[in-house]
Amino acid sequence: MESARLKQFDVTCPKCGSGKIISVPDSLFVQKKFGTVKIKVPQGAVCKDHNFIVFISTKGQIIGYDIIDASVSLDHKEKLPENLSDLTLDEVIDAFGFNCVAGFLHAKLFDYPSFVVRNEEFALDIKQLNELFDKLMPPNYRNSNAIMDEEFDSYVFPNPNYYYTSIKREHADAFLINNRKLVIQVPWRTHSDFEKSILTNAIGKKDKSEQLQYLAQYIYQFISDVEFTQTLLENVKSISEKELIKKLKENLIVSTINKNRILSIKEFITRRISKELGSKIKK
Repeated sequence: MESARLKQFDVTCPKCGSGKIISVPDSLFVQKKFGTVKIKVPQGAVCKDHNFIVFISTKGQIIGYDIIDASVSLDHKEKLPENLSDLTLDEVIDAFGFNCVAGFLHAKLFDYPSFVVRNEEFALDIKQLNELFDKLMPPNYRNSNAIMDEEFDSYVFPNPNYYYTSIKREHADAFLINNRKLVIQVPWRTHSDFEKSILTNAIGKKDKSEQLQYLAQYIYQFISDVEFTQTLLENVKSISEKELIKKLKENLIVSTINKNRILSIKEFITRRISKELGSKIKK
C-alpha cells in the first residue's frame, strides 16, 4: 500500500514564537479546490505549551494563524474592550500573535512604518493600537511612524498573496502583517531577538496586570544602553563591536550585552540619532 504523500510547512506558534516544520497530508489540498485549509496543531507538535490553528491556502501557502480559545480577536468586536489600553500583554499577543507583536515593537522603537493588511472586517481601533505601543516607549521616542490599516478588495484579489506582492513592492521599508497573525514582510536586516526576549520575560511575570509595565522597563533599559553608547561614540573616531561589548559590560552591570544587543544599539543610533555616529561602530 502506497504511503500518503505529505506537504511540509514551516509553522510558528502565534502564542510564543516557537517554530518547527510539520507535515500535512497532501490529500487535504486535493479534496478542497477553493478556500482555506485549517490545520489544528496540537500541544507539543510545535511548542510544548500551546495548541493553535494554522490557515493554509489551497495553493499551499500559510496565510495566517489563530490561537485556540483566544480571549480577544481582531475580527470580533464584541470580544474587544472599549479601550485597548485595558488589555494585558497576554491578550495583545492573543489578538496579534507573538511575532507580530515583536515586529510592532521593533517598528515603533526603530521608527519603521507598519501596516495591518486585511480583506475582511477589522474590529480594532488603529488610533488606540498606536497609543498602546507608543506608551511602551520613552516620551521623547513616542509618536514615531504610526501603525496603519490597509484594506484590499477580495473580489479584485481572490488570492491575497497577489496583493501582498503589490503592497510589499509599494512599501518595501515597512513592517507588514495580516489580520490572521501572519508576518508578511520584515524590512530590517537585524534579528528581532531583543523584542522576542523582552516579550518572553514580560509574559513570564505572574501578575498579568504588570506585564506591560515590565515590557516598558526593558525598553527603557535598552534606551539607557543606547544613550551610554552615544556618549562613548561622541568621544572616539571608531570602535569595534568587540571593544564596545567589553566597555558596555564594564559599565552596564544590569544589561545583557552580546553581539545582537550591539547590532540593535547600532541600528537605533543610525536610524534615530545619527548615521555618522552609528557608522563609528565597526565589525
